[in-house]
Formats: sequence, structure tokens, C-alpha cells
Amino acid sequence: MSRMQLLLFCFTTAAWAASPKILIVTDMEGVGGVNNAEEQLLPGQRRFDESRKLLAGEVNAAVAGAIEAGAAEVAIWDGHDGSRSLSIDEIDPRARLIQGRPTPADYYLSDKLYDAIFFVGQHAMAGAKNGVLAHSQSFSVESITLNGRQVGEIGQVAAIAGYFHIPVIMLSGDQAACDELRELQPKAETVPVKRLIGKASTLSLSHTQAKSRIRSASTRAVRRIAEFQPWNIEGPVELKFRYKPTEKDPNGRTVTYQGQTVLEAYRQWLK
Repeated sequence: MSRMQLLLFCFTTAAWAASPKILIVTDMEGVGGVNNAEEQLLPGQRRFDESRKLLAGEVNAAVAGAIEAGAAEVAIWDGHDGSRSLSIDEIDPRARLIQGRPTPADYYLSDKLYDAIFFVGQHAMAGAKNGVLAHSQSFSVESITLNGRQVGEIGQVAAIAGYFHIPVIMLSGDQAACDELRELQPKAETVPVKRLIGKASTLSLSHTQAKSRIRSASTRAVRRIAEFQPWNIEGPVELKFRYKPTEKDPNGRTVTYQGQTVLEAYRQWLK
């Protein structure tokens, strides 16, 4: 390599490191102040508009923090209720918004399309201890495993992102969701905006405090981006869904999908 080529390589590497691209994956059950499935999660419910406003506030805090740290691009995936929870006129104008259904198996990713992924408003997996509105894809699912390891939506996204060489580096949500990501990515920046107290009650940060902490965590995550590695699952891969018992299936049922890679297994699931 000539001196000129070496200088060009170093310049390109430095530019990449200083201007990463971030994808923010959103949900609603992990947003601060959201704890009631009958009033806050779906269109038409009494407090749904409140939930949308709180989600937008937390998302915009993450966008601001990432850009302050030097992110060149931030895209947001509206991941709750079939991509119907965010409005383009309510998100930070420096970000872009992904909406639409059905969600593809690749979660709109390709190899190194982004340099890292954030979660905002994320909940823990089904059955998680002290989880708030915890579930895995659906409240009818009892558990999901990848090659025998129990995962929720956090693990599913992390696995697909890992297939495309992209690490998950930040999460805001309830305390159980934060703990769940730390099991996969011990160095991750996490912001517990609420935690379970009692059987179904939550103790949440104020919206102002939640936004402040999310913004700071996002800034730290981007500045530390070189420290993180993707979660890579070696193939072949077995993806297994165990459903809760119903009147029709009193013992519950288990459905298994297989592939040589995690992406192939997910494509089987979504067929």
C-alpha cells in the first residue's frame, strides 16, 4: 500500500467512525408512563394518543443524542401495532421514518447498512421476571427460542442485526428489558424509564427526566460505537415458538422453523 493509499484509507476510516448511521427500533410497551393494555396500546383506546406523544418524545431524545455525538444519519422504524404509532410530522426533522407492513424477515436491514441499532420504548420477553407488559411478538406466545436460547423481540432483532454485522448498543424501556439486552450485550447503554412495583403497577421517571437520560445514553452509545460487536448465531438455526394453552389447544402448541442461517429461519416463520 502506497503512502497516498494509506492516508486515504485512514481518512475514510476516520470519517466512518465520526459519522455512523443509526437505526432506532421503536415499540410502545416500554415507554415511560405506559402500563395499561386496555387503555394505552391501540388506536381508539382512551389514552392511546398520550402514549403516542410519550413515544415520540423519547424517540426524538434518542435522535438528538445520536446526532450530537456525530451520527450522520438516523432512521426510525415504527415497530408498534403494524407501524401505525408514529407520525412523520412529530419526529425530529433530522431523522427519517420507516413505516409499513408486513415487516420483512430482514427487518429492513442489509449488510452493514447501519453501524448500530437503538431500541426505544422496548418491553421484555414473555415470562420475564418483573416485566411490564412483557410479551414476545404476541401475548399468545409463551416463549420463543433460538437454538435453545430463550429470546424475545430484543433477541430477535439483535440476531437478525448480527447476521448483517450490526450491533445493538442502546435500549430504553422497562428495567426488565434493559436487563435482557445486557445479557446479550453487556456493554450496552440502557435507560430504565420505569419498573414494575406490585402486581401490575409501575414506577416511571417523569417524561422530562426520561428524555434527558435517553439523550445522554444515546450520545454515549454513539461515542463508544467502536467497542461493540454484533451478536452472531452460528447456523444451522432452529427457531421455536411455544404458544400458551387455549380452549382449542389445552396443552399449548409448539411450532418449529429451521434454516441454515438465522435469516432463513425467520423467513420460514413469516411464510
